[in-house]
Amino acid sequence: MSEAQAELKIVRYGHPALRKKSAPVGRVTEEVKELVARMLPVLREARGVGLAANQVGLTHRVAVIEIEGQVTPLIDPEIISSKGAEPADEGCLSLPRLFGEVTRPTEVVVRARDLSGKWIKVRGEGLLARALCHEIDHLNGRLFIDRADPETLHWLIRPSSGEEEALLQPTTLEEALKVFLSAASTEAA
Repeated sequence: MSEAQAELKIVRYGHPALRKKSAPVGRVTEEVKELVARMLPVLREARGVGLAANQVGLTHRVAVIEIEGQVTPLIDPEIISSKGAEPADEGCLSLPRLFGEVTRPTEVVVRARDLSGKWIKVRGEGLLARALCHEIDHLNGRLFIDRADPETLHWLIRPSSGEEEALLQPTTLEEALKVFLSAASTEAA
């Protein structure tokens, strides 16, 4: 896992790592711990709730979640139980400004390794349950747009000076993906 030394940047829709199922880590090495430590500032800078290794271009089964200062590193996570269902607006750091309604369990239990390599169970409700499901989806090569109600997809347009509220601009999945793929081809050029 020598990639842990490279600069980590969030990759956008169109990057192949976002659609690959991540490989299990197995033993938690110093490199794995360092990867988690290096993912946290990337997550914080982006003002996100969770970040999967796929989102920084790596296909290791590693994710980190931070809600209200509580950091939850996840190595080789799997959902072992869930209950309830609740729709809510969801977005993704790899598809910036795009949001849509996704129905997720209201409660989940996840089995994962902690940074010492021990198997633990993480119980989550509400936002933590949603974040756990979202990041594990990433590790399985799925994006929130795969689960979103297509009728609810919209861009969040930040207000310019003088405006009080953000604007929501409806979009279709096809139109949104064109925007991301066009941006990816411009960046690659």
